[in-house]
Amino acid sequence: MGTFLAWYVASGHSVKDLGTAVSAFLALLGVPAAVLAVFRLGRSGLAPTRLEDVADQLAEGVRLQWEAEARVQRLNDPFPLSVEWTAADTDLVESWPFLRELAGDWPGQSSEAASSWAVSPRGLAGKGGEIAQVFGRVPTRRLVVLGEPGAGKTMLLIRLLLALVEHRSPGAAVPVLFSLASWDPDRQDFYRWMADELAQEHSALRALAPVNPSQPSTSTQAYALLEQRLILPILDGLDELPQAVRARALQSINQALPAGQPLVLSSRTAEYRSALTTPSGISVLLNGAAGIRLLPLEPEKAAAYLARDAGGSAGQAAARWRPVSVSLESNAPVSEALSTPLGLFLARTIYNPGPDEQITELADPNELLDRARFPTRQHIDTHLYAAFIPAAYRPHPRHPARWSVQQAQRTHAFLASHLQHALGGTPNLAWWQLHKAFPSGQPLAMGLTAGLLGALPGSLVLVPDGFASVLGFLLCTGLALAVVAALITSRAGERSPSSGFRWSWKGGSGLRTCGLATGLVFGFLIGLTIGRGVGIMGGLTGGLIVGLPFALLGGLRSVHPDLDKAVGPGTVLARDRRTFWTLTLSAAFTGALVHALLHKLLTPLGEAAGLAHFWEEMAVTFAFTFPIGLVLGLIRSVWMQFLVARIKLAVKGRVPWRFMSFLADAHERRGVLRQVGAVYQFRHIDLQRHLAEHQP
Repeated sequence: MGTFLAWYVASGHSVKDLGTAVSAFLALLGVPAAVLAVFRLGRSGLAPTRLEDVADQLAEGVRLQWEAEARVQRLNDPFPLSVEWTAADTDLVESWPFLRELAGDWPGQSSEAASSWAVSPRGLAGKGGEIAQVFGRVPTRRLVVLGEPGAGKTMLLIRLLLALVEHRSPGAAVPVLFSLASWDPDRQDFYRWMADELAQEHSALRALAPVNPSQPSTSTQAYALLEQRLILPILDGLDELPQAVRARALQSINQALPAGQPLVLSSRTAEYRSALTTPSGISVLLNGAAGIRLLPLEPEKAAAYLARDAGGSAGQAAARWRPVSVSLESNAPVSEALSTPLGLFLARTIYNPGPDEQITELADPNELLDRARFPTRQHIDTHLYAAFIPAAYRPHPRHPARWSVQQAQRTHAFLASHLQHALGGTPNLAWWQLHKAFPSGQPLAMGLTAGLLGALPGSLVLVPDGFASVLGFLLCTGLALAVVAALITSRAGERSPSSGFRWSWKGGSGLRTCGLATGLVFGFLIGLTIGRGVGIMGGLTGGLIVGLPFALLGGLRSVHPDLDKAVGPGTVLARDRRTFWTLTLSAAFTGALVHALLHKLLTPLGEAAGLAHFWEEMAVTFAFTFPIGLVLGLIRSVWMQFLVARIKLAVKGRVPWRFMSFLADAHERRGVLRQVGAVYQFRHIDLQRHLAEHQP
């Protein structure tokens, strides 16, 4: 430092100018840190040191997620529907003596655990909240849940998950619900798919697993939890896979999960039976699994549920259900359609009034008895699906919808078609995959948008220089940035949202060292050759300043939300958007600061123009470094890619302009969607398929 000061004064520079530059430097150095502090999104506590601690935090996050979802989906309103079940047909599962023998031979099996096993499959019969106890009666803790469409399989799995989390011991396996419809057995390894799903729903699990000094690991926390059997997979919807791959899916599950790994799997009965037989004629059972089959709801229970939801049996709204209730005791189509929790949910949404609604404005449920209109159950099911969206978005005094019925119908139909066709039938509606609605043209649109945004600050700065300067800058900078952005979009492949960044001195030492070394060499060569009198010392000083951005940006580390907190799609979007602007502005400010300092410190004596010129230089340089920061933001986030796709779809009238607000309302107010971690899903896969088939 002393050598630099001596050189600086001997070169004829003013110490006052140096003080001005240093003060400005210290002030501006805080800008990136301030931006990062505002947008810092990550852990509030210490990172877990053991994998069991990771599992404990995940269990809390899973509990909060599904308790909140149970409230939104009104699973307990007006009261929980207590579905009943019996043991599955013997040809669909392993024999009971074999299960007892298999589990009894496992190492460490205690006689106390064996005493809780059911004596025979008949011991698996139960109802409602007994599902956790029934699961514990299975010697192998492997269970297949079978039932008809809408019978309540997913609802029962959620009740099982919450019960298992409630009674889970510290360090034990965490039950996690996986939707099998998003798995492609032909292309994705089962373990890797589960790890990807875990990381998508709980982005903190993308971090590396806690390091064991004796056995260092480079696996993500998600994969490590699976390897150590700290995840209890609850696999929902084998029937939602294409028929051609269901048998292969069962084989992959059998090969991936050892016999001692607890497991729950659900499917429609007929589809599961067909999946057990491979094309070669070999029968494939789920290894070591028992099974239960959900029963239709009893007519009196269904009638009581509809009447209670309508305000009680003595009310006028409940009285409208009496003719239907009588028909529930018969074999009429309406009896079959309303024998499932899904059918009851659709019916009550369509025909029962809210607290502030008038009955006269609603359709009469007795129309379901019209055998001419509805000769079969399928006709009633189709009618209920078709009437559900208009009913969910009808005018409501307390929670009026900001979107018309026609707009909601059009948007949901488009989203369902997008899932079915563009995304291969997956139920996961992820906002960062919205750009896949455009098979072509997205990189071009992305590039043009980024080019316009990146060139805008420079164009504003050049306005006093005339229209030609503005146009030239727009064309050159915008075109260059457009090409770079288009390449990033087209070659990035499948990308996930960023959870955020924070600055840390730990890590990134290689980038900082390389940057400082490059800066010194660059400065030395400049000072030796074309330094215009600044000399070698001045060049080295400039080189040190050039290396500062690497020290700042090299310390940026990815962070993820705490595992024990539920994170929804809106939060994930907000974090990714903040990451974009944080990186863009930090890189732009840092580049502008470096350039201004170089100009201030290395300008020969008599040419310095003071502090005013310094700030002017900062503003001009920021306009030119902003595109560089924009590229960094594009690389590390997906928000702009989503923004461009949303605007294109909104212009075409396929989605509302306030798209995320629409999805949140459909989930929280309308009951059309459910939330599974960072993604939305339609309430039932059959609703998704119906909307996709009837897209306007």
